[in-house]
Amino acid sequence: MKVLLVEPREHPKEIDIQPTLEEYYKVLDCDCITATYPWPEPVALVTDDNGLFTDKLFSRYIRELRQPIRGSFFLCGLGKEDFTDLPPELVDKFRKRFWNPELFVRTASGLAAIQISDGTQPE
Repeated sequence: MKVLLVEPREHPKEIDIQPTLEEYYKVLDCDCITATYPWPEPVALVTDDNGLFTDKLFSRYIRELRQPIRGSFFLCGLGKEDFTDLPPELVDKFRKRFWNPELFVRTASGLAAIQISDGTQPE
């Protein structure tokens, strides 16, 4: 299954994974996952269910959820009853959206996400 993997301080990358819970746990380095659906497109945001309660690095801020994601996450497509390949047009769309890694800084008003750019653009 083709997914878009987003890791802390890295550019997103398309990878192939087996559509099994064990593989999801391995890719996300966790023992429990959760999926949310914050966008109108048929896309699942799959994360470590306990991520916010770990010491993993923050990865990206998801404005639709009004929260940051700790650790890695991946985006995949949605089938009738399970996850599927993320379609190429959605890979491109979300690769662009999450291209710039983010650093997180604590401020008096809360956590602030700062995008960092290395001057590259997604292909």
